Amino acid sequence: MGWVRAPAPPMAFNSFEYGLFLWSVYVLFWTLSRQRSLRHSFLLVASYWFYAQADWRFLGLLAISSVVDYAAGLGVERNRENGDPRGAKRWLALSLVANLGMLGWFKYFGFFTAEIGALLTSLGFAPSTPVLEIALPVGISFYTFQTLSYTLDIYAGRMKPIRSLLDFSLYVSFFPQLVAGPIVRARDFLPQLESPPAFRSEQLASGLFQILRGLAKKLLIADVLGLYLVDRAFENADSMGELGALGLLVATYGYALQLYGDFAGYSDIAIGSARCLGFELPKNFDAPFKAKSLEDFWSRWHISMSSWFMDYVYIQMGGSRGSWWKASRNVLVAWGLVGLWHGAAWTFVLWGLYHGAWLIIVRAVRKLLPGGAFPDRLPFRLAGGLFTFHVVAFSMVLFRCPDMDTFWTACRQVVDWSRPLPELPWQIWAAIGVGYVTHLWPGDLAESLERRYVACHPVVQGAILAAGIVVFFLLAPPGTAPFIYFQF
Repeated sequence: MGWVRAPAPPMAFNSFEYGLFLWSVYVLFWTLSRQRSLRHSFLLVASYWFYAQADWRFLGLLAISSVVDYAAGLGVERNRENGDPRGAKRWLALSLVANLGMLGWFKYFGFFTAEIGALLTSLGFAPSTPVLEIALPVGISFYTFQTLSYTLDIYAGRMKPIRSLLDFSLYVSFFPQLVAGPIVRARDFLPQLESPPAFRSEQLASGLFQILRGLAKKLLIADVLGLYLVDRAFENADSMGELGALGLLVATYGYALQLYGDFAGYSDIAIGSARCLGFELPKNFDAPFKAKSLEDFWSRWHISMSSWFMDYVYIQMGGSRGSWWKASRNVLVAWGLVGLWHGAAWTFVLWGLYHGAWLIIVRAVRKLLPGGAFPDRLPFRLAGGLFTFHVVAFSMVLFRCPDMDTFWTACRQVVDWSRPLPELPWQIWAAIGVGYVTHLWPGDLAESLERRYVACHPVVQGAILAAGIVVFFLLAPPGTAPFIYFQF
């Protein structure tokens, strides 16, 4: 079974090409007439052109998803107003089948076909499974969830459908968040399209700072750790077997920080790019390694995804209502789907179930405590933070390993304390030290620096941006490493 992922992202946010593209869009957007339809048409064309840089053939999927859910939203509302709940359900079903069908075909068909073939072979049959080679459309996991949330919110009565197909198509394809999120809810973004945004220099400065902040996370932390540590350690079972316990510990800490720097860096650049154009995207990361519990961690990490599954899967299944067994079942199902959403591999499914199981265990222990909670004292907060971090960090080993053999090899390294720590280049220690110190700094260091930056004179702001670019050029690893979440 051949399964080919998308050959390349549209344009990497950490590339010169994207910087030139964003600058061009920015200039043209703000110099165009303030007529809303003209500006939105321009942004839609720019977004489709951006997406076409990966593979123009997948523009059809983007358009189909936009048209289907636009029509489904209107159909749900019209049938509800006419007193026909069955008609509304049919339109909702159309949205679900179309979106999940495309996602299932492109992302999961090969995986499940291969697994069924392997099962039948183990039972003594000789199935003839098809050999399928297909490119995974970039961003399909993100934009299908966006459009689904729109139809589901209309069906639940949380919002009214939009009448403009142009505005809805722009919501689906808006280029800053199109490839890897944040997963934007329609009720948060569509109201911003109702009136032309006004240019504000403070908003531009804030957007540029967000981009600079994201590039620092990506280039100086994530890419350094990936090149000098993580990619080598997690390459296969043989490379993992050379680490020993100390080496695995450093690689685990390094990958946790790399994944954060990579994805939070992308989110910062997406938010900053949108802000330069007068739009606000939701915050996707909030210092997750400061979390004192697993629930707290998932309210800080990939916030748009975890809240999506919370609202549209977990709560719809019943959430924590009912018996302990039903609530535990809901947790495991929701987290199994979270893992599967990330990719068609058992490592991702087990990663999701691992988090679900720990959430169940922690909730069960908490119920046995007086008052149903751990004491709110410093020793307990520190212990909770260390426990949460290491539960999450170990899960990321499973998340990163290319196959189960590599993961089982990693598990065996946990008890191998005979191997000395491998010699590591200074860049690794610098990236880990700077990354964790700035992340765990008391208060919100980034927001404090952003306020000071926005308050500076434009000349000073420009000098800081120029200095940042020089630092990136001097210290960043060679080449342009793709963002990790482009593959999802």
